[in-house]
Amino acid sequence: MPGELEPYDRGDFRNALLANAATRPFNVAVLVGTMAAGVLLASGSVALVLIVALIVYLAACTRTFFDSDEADRVLARERAERRKRIAGPRKRLDMDALAAPIRLQVFEAQGRERRIRDAIERADLPYSEVSDEVDGFVRVMEHTAGRAQLLYDALGDAPVASVEARLVEVRARPGGGAPELLEALEHQLVVQRRMEVQLQRFYDEMERIVVELDTVRGNLVSVSASSDAGTQEQLASEVRSLRERMGAVADGIGEAYERPSV
Repeated sequence: MPGELEPYDRGDFRNALLANAATRPFNVAVLVGTMAAGVLLASGSVALVLIVALIVYLAACTRTFFDSDEADRVLARERAERRKRIAGPRKRLDMDALAAPIRLQVFEAQGRERRIRDAIERADLPYSEVSDEVDGFVRVMEHTAGRAQLLYDALGDAPVASVEARLVEVRARPGGGAPELLEALEHQLVVQRRMEVQLQRFYDEMERIVVELDTVRGNLVSVSASSDAGTQEQLASEVRSLRERMGAVADGIGEAYERPSV
């Protein structure tokens, strides 16, 4: 969803390694130095000098790309930059502005988030990737809760039951009521019902996500002493899946405001 950080995956890491290898000063210097030496010393064509220089440059880039120490350095840099972006200034959710049912759901999820962070801090491994995904999840959850509050307010202003009652009243008028008013009320009822469905979906998804966050924490505790690097990736993937599902709920809330086609 717009404004949210996308998960940092293997493709991103590969691209970062490629960019690092291509722009590393030593490799660029090899390219420039080889071309300069070729132009000064070779009596052949410039094209041949360029080909030789590119071959030497690509060899240097390949060596950098597969250097494990260099890969660790790049990964650490990319993760640090991503954490900096996540932790950057952002408008936090005003919990006091939320209705009690929504605030309760958010409090429950935040409590599980704190337990996950506590489990990460106590783990023998850093689990930085899991921590990054938890940060991303919190941002999406707060954004979605804010949108759910809009639904709650709109439904409070015009409850479905009130719109239904008003529609029945207008239809009972002699002659079937004013056509324009009936059309407006019928459209309002469709929109209010759709918002009601999306708000209930938010409640259901939040409850399910709280349960799954408990599972993530349990998995963290049970594997905290594991040296398997794949474990962190799997747990991060689980949190990422929760974030994506929460993002889908936010998208559904937005759709609730769209006028249905007729």
